[in-house]
Amino acid sequence: MRVLILGGTTEASELARLVSRDDRFSPTLSLAGRTALPVLPPVPHRIGGFGGVEGLVDWLKCERIEAVVDATHPFASQISRNATIASRMLGLPLISIVRPCWEAVRGD
Repeated sequence: MRVLILGGTTEASELARLVSRDDRFSPTLSLAGRTALPVLPPVPHRIGGFGGVEGLVDWLKCERIEAVVDATHPFASQISRNATIASRMLGLPLISIVRPCWEAVRGD
């Protein structure tokens, strides 16, 4: 299965590493490009924006992506929104990895 992992988090990199070892998946990790020297897992990757919903739809079609994983930073609301719309438009499954809310602990 060809999977796009929208990354930028530790969870995205971990997921990319895990699925790279599973022959059922052919992942591509996408990063926004805000980190100068990102540590990249051993999977194909792309860096930079898609050009909005239309650009993302075109890219997903061109790459024959079959599922999308949104593992972006909690503040990356625009790409999450675009991924939701593009996935719906193409009938692709979309899963989001959501971090638990921060809770204060002693010493914070």
